[in-house]
Amino acid sequence: MSHNEARFPTKDDDKNNYYNTVIPYINLPANQTRFNTPATVLTALNAKYALWTPNWTKLNDTDLCTHNVVELKNTLEVEIDGILDAVYGDIPDSVLTAVDMSKFLIFARKLASAAVVSSVAPGFALDTIGHLWAIFHFTNTASPSSKEAPVGNFIFFETYVGAAGIADADVPFANGNVTSAASHTFHFVNGQVGKTCYVHCYYQIKNGNRSPESVIISFVIN
Repeated sequence: MSHNEARFPTKDDDKNNYYNTVIPYINLPANQTRFNTPATVLTALNAKYALWTPNWTKLNDTDLCTHNVVELKNTLEVEIDGILDAVYGDIPDSVLTAVDMSKFLIFARKLASAAVVSSVAPGFALDTIGHLWAIFHFTNTASPSSKEAPVGNFIFFETYVGAAGIADADVPFANGNVTSAASHTFHFVNGQVGKTCYVHCYYQIKNGNRSPESVIISFVIN
């Protein structure tokens, strides 16, 4: 049942109510006929539950609640949740009913939707330039107020450092890299000072598909 998971409650009272609902339900003879829980697993579950109930009573009694009681509650919670996971994992999908899923708080996992490459290029601009560095900011042109790329997309950018005045179509871009951040700092070396850096970028998804190309920005390296 790997494609299903139980959402265990996190608050103490909710967790206690959950155990008091699901563990007796699992033990019903009619349900054991359907679930066919291994005897060792069912025995372990019931043994932990037998400790949980009296400890829960002490936990809620200010005169009886000690450090050891709290520690036992925490330990049992981890152990019982682990056993319940095993019980749920052994139940065949073919016998798991809507009632079972409702009681166990099992919900089918949503299938991840396939990422779709953006139909528009990212927006980007030169923000700040200094000695041997330049900072660029990227924006989502489909949603200019957002710095986040479209879902499943990241920025792929390339640079070229050379002579000034190269036509856009003739820039031999290389040094490709990717980022998921809203800005990137480009670094240079002393030998590139006075040369022109050309930068462009695309949106890209994991399978390599890319959006249309952005504008090309050029600047002189300081």
